[in-house]
Amino acid sequence: MREDARRVLTDGALRIDLSGVPEADSAALALLLDVCREAAARHQAIDIVSMPAGLRSLADLYGVTELLPTGDSTAA
Repeated sequence: MREDARRVLTDGALRIDLSGVPEADSAALALLLDVCREAAARHQAIDIVSMPAGLRSLADLYGVTELLPTGDSTAA
């Protein structure tokens, strides 16, 4: 799945819209962090929007919220 996620990284900005994701776990958080790391290595802009409240809570719990470039403060 990580390889599939990395394939979406292109030269342009990437927007990840999680509005259709009602729930996510720590595996989803790890995947998002991996994509963010890869995008940063490629100097690619990335924006995560409509992050589910549970996923945002996990990011807060693990202390990684600041590593996730969220373009909004709205939790789904």
